[in-house]
Formats: sequence, C-alpha cells, structure tokens
Amino acid sequence: MSWPPMLMHVKVKNKENDFGIWLPFFLLIPVLAAILIVLSPLIFILILVTWPGGWGRWALNALWAAICSFWAMRGLEVDVENAKERVRVSVF
Repeated sequence: MSWPPMLMHVKVKNKENDFGIWLPFFLLIPVLAAILIVLSPLIFILILVTWPGGWGRWALNALWAAICSFWAMRGLEVDVENAKERVRVSVF
C-alpha cells in the first residue's frame, strides 16, 4: 500500500549560512481535502459543461493525474548545486 508524503525537508547551503526548513504535508492534506470537497460541486459542473467539447474528460484526467503525482512523490530527492550554493529537497 502506498502512503502519501508526510514531510518535506528543504535545505539551502551557501558560504554565509546553512539552513533547512521542514514542511509538514500531513497538516496540509486535511486542508487540501477540505478545499477539494468544497470545490467539488463547481468542478463537477465544469466537467459536465465542458464534456461535449472534449475538455471535460481532459480536466477529469488532469485532476486525477495531479492527485496521483502528489501521492507518488514520497521518496523524491532533488539536489541542485552551483558554485556558490546548494539546495536539497527531500520528501518523506
């Protein structure tokens, strides 16, 4: 079973300072779910209105792809470095 990401750690390191910040996704998930529930009637009406033109199916697939992409983000690590600074993003 796949679990959604719970934490993101962003770390920035350069010559002057070194800092990191933890972003708790587990606090954002209920807020995003509430927003999705509140907006679901509008999303449903939008999909019904645009379905005959073909855009409704695309919108529905895009919404599902965004949810699946967020869910699959667990384990992502991005490390970007240049001559002066380094940025590392880890998703747990």
